[in-house]
Amino acid sequence: MALTAACSTTPVDRADPSPTPTSSPPAPSAPTTSTVLIPADLRNLVAATTMTERARRLFAAASPAIEDPATFAASCGIHNAADSPNELRTHTQGCYVAGRIHLLSPDRPEARELLSVVAAHELLHAAYASLGPADRSRVDAELHAARSGNERLEARLKPYGSGPTLVNEIHSILGSEFDGLSPSLEAHYAQFFADRAAVVSTRQRTLGSREDEIAALKAEVDELDARITALKDTQEELRAADDVRTYNANVAVINGLIAHYNDHVDTLNARIEEYNGLLGG
Repeated sequence: MALTAACSTTPVDRADPSPTPTSSPPAPSAPTTSTVLIPADLRNLVAATTMTERARRLFAAASPAIEDPATFAASCGIHNAADSPNELRTHTQGCYVAGRIHLLSPDRPEARELLSVVAAHELLHAAYASLGPADRSRVDAELHAARSGNERLEARLKPYGSGPTLVNEIHSILGSEFDGLSPSLEAHYAQFFADRAAVVSTRQRTLGSREDEIAALKAEVDELDARITALKDTQEELRAADDVRTYNANVAVINGLIAHYNDHVDTLNARIEEYNGLLGG
């Protein structure tokens, strides 16, 4: 009955009823007009993410496209689905491949809102690729410092492994999902977003709040599992001691905990399904 600690990678089963700033200055607020040509179906994403002029140029140069699921899967070389219906997906709605940004066409209002965060994430990959060696070295040092002791970031990075491109992902994840960064990192990201807090807020409103709820439910399921296991161990001791009266009294308690556990698991699995549905595909 024991469940693993990482609810993002393992299906949940029901219980058996038995340091230095960058040298580049922050860009000014995004202008109300721009000379950069952005496809009409992407202009709302540019506005929602408050891209600066520099960011708009990087975005446009990456030939961004919103694609149907089949085209997106082919472009990114991924299958946007969990291995099990009860696992959280590790892919979102975008990728940056060979200098191009690909975005998955949303299928519901909340997914459309989330797409702006995905666009910001992928834009930051293009921004990272544009950094010169000196700037990249300084930014990398800041990113590593931000990672130190950041448990939430570590959990977010698990699907990416530990390859040489991980720092690139940290750059995009911190910039589009995390607040409270160092002044140096905030100055760096200000080159690309006039109001980065708006991007972070959208991410929290769409995915972050769901992740918080799933984590809380997972903790409750684990606690119930531990209580059930402890009581079952006690039952074995009572059986060995021939304490039938106490043993029988505990049966009702265990059954009640199991029913409570199963209710929580059903709710948890429903929330995971909703979360995965928001990612499309």
